[in-house]
Amino acid sequence: MSAMAPEAIRSLQLKNADDEDMTLVSHRTLEEDRRKVMAVSFPQLNEGTAVAIVARSPNGEHKEFVATLKGDSCELVSGSCQITFEDLSPADCIEYCFAEAPTEWNLAQVCREALETYRGMKFDAWKQMLQKPTCEAQFRRMLQLGCVTQLYDPQLFPTPKAFQSQYQVTDDRTGKLIQLPHPVKELRVWDASKLQYVVIDTKLTGAPAEAEKAAWWKDFMDQLRGEHGDEYISGLMAGK
Repeated sequence: MSAMAPEAIRSLQLKNADDEDMTLVSHRTLEEDRRKVMAVSFPQLNEGTAVAIVARSPNGEHKEFVATLKGDSCELVSGSCQITFEDLSPADCIEYCFAEAPTEWNLAQVCREALETYRGMKFDAWKQMLQKPTCEAQFRRMLQLGCVTQLYDPQLFPTPKAFQSQYQVTDDRTGKLIQLPHPVKELRVWDASKLQYVVIDTKLTGAPAEAEKAAWWKDFMDQLRGEHGDEYISGLMAGK
């Protein structure tokens, strides 16, 4: 950083969600592994030097801002929560990975509070997809994928191109592409006070615990067999 960098950082207006002024605590060059994840959604972090700035609210809470430093000028980088539309620092965004690529982290522009709303509604939404499927192709593929108990959302947590074909089907009647639930493997968010990631529970509200998942799925399948017939469900499971 240039000799003027600390002054450029000190001149930034740092405010929390309540529009309260925050006190600068520290600043450092953003860790390269974190910068790479953020830069997919915030490409300006590929220019200049990415800086992490920790500030404290009047109530003692810490927040990490992210900025780009070019010469003697410094600009904050900001996004927006896809659910609440509140301003978000890249450091506030949730990071996620899938079981197919557990070391490849992606950034979701969603705040932790909004994520809890989704946690409470997604299990019932998944059950509805099986109880009232759009088409047979969707029904077949969802039966084959099995019980979904972890957070998913094609808009918040889009599937990487390499795995998209496993979680898409085409409606036989309309030709429309249907996105299937693709549960995340892990979620994490940066803790500005500890300067480390904290793990976020991925389990959906109302979903069975891992130890009870197999028994729950068997009971649910028995219900579907009762409604549609054992032969039909068995045929779909077999890919017929």
